[in-house]
Amino acid sequence: MFINKLFKYVATNKNNNLYTKLLSNLKYPANLNSINQRRYYKKIYQVNNEINKTENKTETNCDGKIKKWPSDNKTQYNFHPEIEAALNQQINMEFKAFYNYLSMASYFGRVDVALPGCESFFLQMHHEEHEHALILKNYIKIRGGTVNLCTINPPNDQDWKCPLNAFKIALDLEMSVADELVAAEVIAQKHKDQITSDFIIDMLLKDQMKSINEMAKFVNVLSGIGDQSLTRFIFDKDLLKNYVSQKFNVIKNNKKNT
Repeated sequence: MFINKLFKYVATNKNNNLYTKLLSNLKYPANLNSINQRRYYKKIYQVNNEINKTENKTETNCDGKIKKWPSDNKTQYNFHPEIEAALNQQINMEFKAFYNYLSMASYFGRVDVALPGCESFFLQMHHEEHEHALILKNYIKIRGGTVNLCTINPPNDQDWKCPLNAFKIALDLEMSVADELVAAEVIAQKHKDQITSDFIIDMLLKDQMKSINEMAKFVNVLSGIGDQSLTRFIFDKDLLKNYVSQKFNVIKNNKKNT
């Protein structure tokens, strides 16, 4: 039985130098006496043990060979799995906002809507949320964790109607992102991970508070001026001039490309 198992294994692993070498050392002795038989079957027994050790490693690489890389030997300093899961959830929240802002920018850039200020502003916000997701991804990486991405669902309604409606939804979205960040920071404090707590506050929460404050101001302004053609035009022009960096100004960028 041992001999059959050995030959079957080596036949299916022709590129395996170790077992090819072992096989070459198992030439059947020409004259078998009792001593030679014992030595021969002892060698067969040793080879069988080696095969069993290898077969117990069931995980393989893409080419079917025994997996040796990645080693899964991660160095994690006080990085609790609950914190890692919370940060992965935060990445998903950032991408949800990223997707919503892209939808808003596309809507206001439509020919029949034509509000370049709103289009540029939400394109800028779309980019900012993407940057936040990358910051979180890099932080999980340097802490020795694993990034697990989730499905990004599209907005339930992609008809954003008017700037006031879009900015109200954007404000709610920014507050939801902030709630998730606060929850993640509480989890970090729970596990006495001051590094993650400081990271969340300094790198993400401060910017989040600025975004909430800015969105709230826009909602108040739009609520006061009403949704009329002239007021929409003036608000959009002011938004493009004072709140959008040149990099995301769709009017200037379109002129450069023509």
